[in-house]
Amino acid sequence: MTDALGVLDPRRLLRTAPGAGDRAGRRRLSDRVLDLGIYVALVVLVVYFAQASPYFLTQRNLLNVGAAVAVTGVLAAGMTIALIAGQLDLTVGANIALTSVVVSQAVESLGWSTSAAVLLGLLVGVGIGIANTVLVVGAGINSIIATLALGIVIRGVALISTGGQTKPLTDLTLPDALQLRPLGVPTTVWILACVYLACWVVLTFTRVGWHIYGVGGNASAALRAGIRTEWLYAGVFVTTGVLAAVGGIITTGTSSSGGPNYANGAEFDVLTAVLLGGIGLAGGSGRIQRTLAGVLVIGVLNNGLTLLSVSSYYQQLARGAVFVLAVVLGAIGERRRAR
Repeated sequence: MTDALGVLDPRRLLRTAPGAGDRAGRRRLSDRVLDLGIYVALVVLVVYFAQASPYFLTQRNLLNVGAAVAVTGVLAAGMTIALIAGQLDLTVGANIALTSVVVSQAVESLGWSTSAAVLLGLLVGVGIGIANTVLVVGAGINSIIATLALGIVIRGVALISTGGQTKPLTDLTLPDALQLRPLGVPTTVWILACVYLACWVVLTFTRVGWHIYGVGGNASAALRAGIRTEWLYAGVFVTTGVLAAVGGIITTGTSSSGGPNYANGAEFDVLTAVLLGGIGLAGGSGRIQRTLAGVLVIGVLNNGLTLLSVSSYYQQLARGAVFVLAVVLGAIGERRRAR
């Protein structure tokens, strides 16, 4: 009961108190259930909709689910990295809108090739990431406030540059490229898979990934350990900006147009997926594969309700309920990590 100096150790008393082992066991069990909850929810939804609709488990429909969540999934991957680092990027929806407008106008108005326009779109994402860095790191503004304000500015630029009108693509090179199905799988699904594979490798096996977790867990300690936190935050915001631009390029190709109002409210689905995946808002924890599971839960739910011809009003209600559930699970996760 005492340490080397003969001082009573309260932690040992707690561990040997009556019922302490049972309580610890229950906590471990509940933690395990919460860790596996997102995967269980995904399986339950798949089983239910498979029984409710004969079309759900067809190969075509499952690939459609993957294609439908491609943009949300790519955005959620970037948001996961930002949240693990202790930051939040709410410019992603506006980024999609501006990128789609830039790509479509570069092709249609300036006569650029599709590849050059796509590169320009990616540079838009880089620029937005740098702007976020200047506001958050340089000016010291909270990332929620900074990115929310900048998102309004970005969407305003997209609206002004187009007069609020959608700009159609007559050059179908980009739409045709996204319609391809290498090995029978849509190009957008391949893009989604590559993004998550790259994020998983970086976060799991590289020093940069470990530093992202370290900075999110304790920025002051990371700075004292020699991690260049400013550069790391810059890399995080540029990454989220580029991934949002990828989402904008996909949106441009799948809709054959660029629009200033595209992805309005996209942050809602992205945050739902991320929170469902158990990524905490406090930073320093989370796994990219859980975010992918959260994305698939949203995709399966939307697809299943559509197959069952559920009214759009009830679909909106279901989406709101899932978001509330995600927030609750996020709060529970924060309390677990604070123990």
